[in-house]
Amino acid sequence: MSNNRSARVVVTKSNAVVRFVTRVGHIFQRVEELLLSTSILTIAALTILNVVCRSAFNFSLAFTEEVSQFCIIIVCFVGLSYAAGKGRHIRMTAVYDQLAPSLRKTFMTVITTSTAAIMLTLSWFAAQYVVTVYELGGIYPALRVPFFAVYAIAPIGLFLAGVQYALAAGKNLASTEIYLSFERKDEYEEPDIQEL
Repeated sequence: MSNNRSARVVVTKSNAVVRFVTRVGHIFQRVEELLLSTSILTIAALTILNVVCRSAFNFSLAFTEEVSQFCIIIVCFVGLSYAAGKGRHIRMTAVYDQLAPSLRKTFMTVITTSTAAIMLTLSWFAAQYVVTVYELGGIYPALRVPFFAVYAIAPIGLFLAGVQYALAAGKNLASTEIYLSFERKDEYEEPDIQEL
């Protein structure tokens, strides 16, 4: 009876951790979606505004290039984390698809673990680079924003991508199924035969 009770306590704690990680993941996902959509819309709006100003009024808005660069950096590194969390990153599956399911699981666990390690290592190097840029100083000429403030997005995005891959690796170790991300299973969508 005692073993049964302790097993239930472990399962309950495990479920609580999974719920907590899922809830935090959803919050991060919403923030990432907001940053990505705002950045894309800002790039589009500024590009159109700058074209109108050049064509109609013969002048260019000096800040548009810098803000667009900021937004592109946000899209690149926040998008990396977002794609990893959704399991929508680029995959090369020619070898993977030929493996037996048990080998696929092992292969996916190795892939997600090694990718997490690479992302976290890149995050460390990017953070060191940001510190170097901070020490050197330097600002963007139009907006007077320090370089390091914009570049700080890179280590944050790489770190969050590393966390996403680590969560996927943990899910693959804890589950009998194969996961591309913490929430997305590795499965192919069957084509609708009527559409073919």
